[in-house]
Amino acid sequence: MASYERLPLGARYPHDAVIVTVRRALGRTVADVAAVDHIADFPLPVSRALEQATLWCTEMGLARVQVVLEDERLWSAEWGELKDP
Repeated sequence: MASYERLPLGARYPHDAVIVTVRRALGRTVADVAAVDHIADFPLPVSRALEQATLWCTEMGLARVQVVLEDERLWSAEWGELKDP
């Protein structure tokens, strides 16, 4: 099972991580993916955003994927384990 590190809402974004922001939009749970030199484009389904983030980590040599939750209730266990830093 995949494991991700939680980044508290409003925390400073690290330069060595890909950030996945999980939020609600138009009644759906979606996610934005961003990294130091990559700004989030269009929202993606959360599972797809996590895949993209993992790929970017490898391609850019970044240390980890961190997840920001707009609301704590949005995370689903099917996406993996969400650990506190």
